[in-house]
Amino acid sequence: MGNNDRQLDIILYEYGPSRSKQARWTLDELGLEYTAIGDLSILHSEELKKVNPMGKVPAVVINGEPLFEAAAICTYLADLVPEKGLVAPSGTRERALHLQWVSFALTEMEAYVWSNARNTFVLPEKERVKALFKQNNQAYIHAAKVLNKVLEDKEYLVGDRFSVTDILVGFVLNWGNGMGLLDNTPNLQKYLERLKARPHCSL
Repeated sequence: MGNNDRQLDIILYEYGPSRSKQARWTLDELGLEYTAIGDLSILHSEELKKVNPMGKVPAVVINGEPLFEAAAICTYLADLVPEKGLVAPSGTRERALHLQWVSFALTEMEAYVWSNARNTFVLPEKERVKALFKQNNQAYIHAAKVLNKVLEDKEYLVGDRFSVTDILVGFVLNWGNGMGLLDNTPNLQKYLERLKARPHCSL
């Protein structure tokens, strides 16, 4: 494998239908072996906080070194196995486009569906603000239309092949789709179908 063919000892902390699906999907696409720790009791545990101070998943330990946040984990893993071509090399325009679309998905889309989730079942009921839903949905839909246009004449977001960008952005799109926010975006629906057809897809 890449990275001077050194052995990788990987522990993945995950749980349920969370962003940890992105990390698992990336690991499986790369063909990397890993140990998965994934049960409800791990969330916010002292063990997990040693890897991610917030006590959230996904988080990984790679050769004894902790790393958290899905975008960082997936990009780093792809860098470790360059021959798989899941992410463009640093310093290239394609790498900049990877960062662009991942940042776009996180700030212009995921932030809003996460706010909806927080105000539906994460926060105590007395702290929930249902009035946010309308503006959250509008902001997400606006960004989704941008991506729908981008994918009008291409199958994937960066270059002409599947990449870790699609893993990260695809998760955010699938989340919104489950909330009914991707109506009238046929290109995004076809895009999600392509992603879900991949053997290792975890959406």
